[in-house]
Amino acid sequence: MLITLLYGAFNGYRKGLLVEIVAIVAFIVAMIVGFKFLGFGIDLLAPYISMDVARRLLPWLGFSIIFFPTVFLINRIGFSLRQSLKYTLLGTFDSLAGAAVGIFTWVFGISVMLWLLTWMGVRMPVKHTQETYLYPVIKPVAPKVMDVTSGWIPIGTNWIRKQKEEFSRNFDDPDTENASEEAEKEG
Repeated sequence: MLITLLYGAFNGYRKGLLVEIVAIVAFIVAMIVGFKFLGFGIDLLAPYISMDVARRLLPWLGFSIIFFPTVFLINRIGFSLRQSLKYTLLGTFDSLAGAAVGIFTWVFGISVMLWLLTWMGVRMPVKHTQETYLYPVIKPVAPKVMDVTSGWIPIGTNWIRKQKEEFSRNFDDPDTENASEEAEKEG
């Protein structure tokens, strides 16, 4: 984890504060938008994927089809703004502050990955986490940030909860699939 944080500091210094802040905003906005429109992404991909593959990959693909373009577009805006700031007196401060924000960006990214792994039921072995300093500090960052930001968009939180319940109910209950197929044949 320390190596990735050092990389984040270097990368943040190179990019600057403005681009790093835009990257964090892009990441958070993309997560909220990705979860909010997860159903749209799933509906878009469902006709092209078999049910067996859908059970495992469709939530990831549905999220990714929304998440990555959102991050890309917001980051392009940030790089354009950085170019105008780069050659001014604020350019040096921008680089140093960017290193600090770069570290936070990687802390948040690692925390999101740990959060998703926990949500999927994957547990880190105790022998790899019990005597570490960074793991207990980094792991709760993303859930705390998302709790705060989802309060700004309460519709997204309720929608995520509803979609998660529907998704698990539809894929866990084979009778639901048969009933929906019969309803389509009758209608």
